Amino acid sequence: MGAVAAIVAGVVVLMPAGGTSAGGTSASPKPTTRPAPGPVAQEFVSALTAGDPARAAAATDAAAAAGPALTKTLQGMKGVYFTARLGAAPPVDDGMNAVTLNADVTWTLPGGTPFKYATSVEVHRAGDKWQVHWTPALLHPKLAEGQTLAYSTTSGDGALLDRNGAPVTPGFAPVVVQSVNKEVGSLAGTPGWQVAAVDAAGTPVTVLEEKKSAAKQKLTLTLDPATQSAAQAAVDQVGLPAVIVALAPSNGEILAVAQNPAADQSGPIALQNLYEPGSTFKIVTAAAALTGGIATSDTPVECPGRKTIGPRQITNDGRFDLGTVPLHTAFAASCNTSFSQLAADLPANALPKAAAMFGLGADYTVAGLTTNTGKVPPSETITQRVEAGIGQGTMQATPFGMALAAATVAKGSTPTPQLIREIPTTGGGSTPLPGGVASALRSMMSEVVTGGTARELAGLGGVRGKTGTAQHGDGTQSHGWFIGYRGDLAFAVMVVNAGTSKVAVGATAAFLGAL
Repeated sequence: MGAVAAIVAGVVVLMPAGGTSAGGTSASPKPTTRPAPGPVAQEFVSALTAGDPARAAAATDAAAAAGPALTKTLQGMKGVYFTARLGAAPPVDDGMNAVTLNADVTWTLPGGTPFKYATSVEVHRAGDKWQVHWTPALLHPKLAEGQTLAYSTTSGDGALLDRNGAPVTPGFAPVVVQSVNKEVGSLAGTPGWQVAAVDAAGTPVTVLEEKKSAAKQKLTLTLDPATQSAAQAAVDQVGLPAVIVALAPSNGEILAVAQNPAADQSGPIALQNLYEPGSTFKIVTAAAALTGGIATSDTPVECPGRKTIGPRQITNDGRFDLGTVPLHTAFAASCNTSFSQLAADLPANALPKAAAMFGLGADYTVAGLTTNTGKVPPSETITQRVEAGIGQGTMQATPFGMALAAATVAKGSTPTPQLIREIPTTGGGSTPLPGGVASALRSMMSEVVTGGTARELAGLGGVRGKTGTAQHGDGTQSHGWFIGYRGDLAFAVMVVNAGTSKVAVGATAAFLGAL
């Protein structure tokens, strides 16, 4: 009788044909089997495919070492699908104790990207038992002892940071952040990935395969969290639309832009909307008088409660009357009649020229923001000059522009406003204030706080500034202003239709008091 064939799981050993059974009669040969190396190699691969490191380790000759390594690899390759295709096992005879099978390995990464390589599986025999010989190279030929595989992603996203390098939190400076998102666009980049050999601490030792991320840059805002928080809290206490813009005179970095919900309804008014600046513009009128040679800070000027200049009648707030006083006293008391007369005595282009020294009317391209500073046209008629001298009529400025004006006094020249450190501002231009003008204005602005219209700020540490009540439209409503600086912090506070500067001064006190 011919030989009987084939047991897949092992090697078939056949008895010779014609053999004798125990009863002495002729019987068919009885096959016996010895285990083969192929099935145990396949068991190892199948267990890894199933995500069962214990079962895979049990197929090796060092289960205690293989188990933790296989477990750590499957954890490191989380979300990645393993498959392997084994080559055919070579013929095995009784004298062979080791065979090697080729294997084509594929890890399918998230998104379907394949990570492929070839490796080999050694199978050793101990007695009649075959076991996969454990070595880290089973997982990848470049793995050394103590190393495992790990998959990781690398974000390509940029980030929006504050001046301290911390990520901007949700709800922070919404007027600015919304503008930056609109102007700069998405900071989302294309993510990348890598598969690496990692050490016991999980630190990559060798990158085996990777796709580089397409990264967007990080953008650092000059906004200061403490200043922004104080400004936001101050305007949130005001029921009317209120804004604060603050920047550093030394370098022009914008430190805060805050609007309360009532202001937000009209858009980014702190940066873009033009308003009559009222008596805060007397800084410019005083500078024009000083540079035009018609007055010094000590020049006596008349400050009647009411005065007709050309066809225009000008009155002081409450019609207060100081008589004749030095210019610095008229400035501190915010005497409309004095400053309207100064403006009437100036040439038509004097106020626009002076305003330009403070950045008003300058066109800046500030990365991340759309801004205006102001409109200061020539005043051809006496009536126009009389109104312009006290910041009304055709004179208009934004809170952003008036913060720049205050910063100009502090620095002695207009700083270039900056919001994103990585993208310089263009436009504008700066020349130092003419000799003596800056120091005269600083002294006059100090007197506003120590003995003038903003005495409420006297205890807040060296504040210098100017109040403003700006009539507009038919004259029945007025915006309230305070602009000024303290140290390296210049700011403008504006409250729409407040009717008085006192609301703005109160918001200023809350702002500075929180810093």
